[in-house]
Amino acid sequence: MTATVSSSTSQFILSLISILDAYGAEEWDLRKVAAVTAAILLLMRMTIGHKYDVDWDALVHAFITGWGAVACVYLNIYSSEEISGVSEPLRSIQCAEPLTSLHRILPAITQGYAVCDIINGFSLGREFLAHGIATFTVMTIFVELNASSIILPMLVMEISTILLACIRGTFWTSTMQIFIQALFAVSFFFCRVIFTPISYYEIVTTMHTHQGHCYPRFLFYVTLLFGAFFNCLNAYWFIKILKKISRKFNGEEKMGDVSKSKTE
Repeated sequence: MTATVSSSTSQFILSLISILDAYGAEEWDLRKVAAVTAAILLLMRMTIGHKYDVDWDALVHAFITGWGAVACVYLNIYSSEEISGVSEPLRSIQCAEPLTSLHRILPAITQGYAVCDIINGFSLGREFLAHGIATFTVMTIFVELNASSIILPMLVMEISTILLACIRGTFWTSTMQIFIQALFAVSFFFCRVIFTPISYYEIVTTMHTHQGHCYPRFLFYVTLLFGAFFNCLNAYWFIKILKKISRKFNGEEKMGDVSKSKTE
């Protein structure tokens, strides 16, 4: 990172990433990152569980990857050329190295968490199980092909999961419960219904233009298939959220009720 980054926000993000780099994050084995993440989150799940009705392992993962992805996307948009001399989104698909070590390791963290996501799916329903299996599969493919930074923008949708993981918290007052539910619906809409499809379109169109330059041609079809799956699943969940909001305003459910499935 030889160029001077003028943005104070970019400087702050890069200063945090430099802490990771001090521990050799640029050289970390991504398989080990995924394995250690899975071990830590599974241990958390076994020891803390769902204390106070909070899904702690999901909360920790979503906070790290969600805000981490936001930070990476910010650098992609505002500081990529200053940092590396190559602008996004073409740089990571046109054989350029990940912009930072954080761009490289976040998908591996999600790959490790996907083990917990699959376990959650057995109790939460088929769509959650499908989500966990799909997440593990697509993250594994990108990580193994050293293409993790390509899929990273999609992780911004984990921002809404931060609220989802603690939406049933027993420590919320009734007023706060309503506020958290409303904030979850808004964050889901912007992160998963607006931002994710835009990122998906940008990724697949760029990959289509430059496919075969650095990665196997089949990676484009993997991206196309799994991206479509996640966008359809997000649309399905958002419809369920809208139905729940409708039931609340029609008086069929109490405003603070979260007794049904997490996405309803």
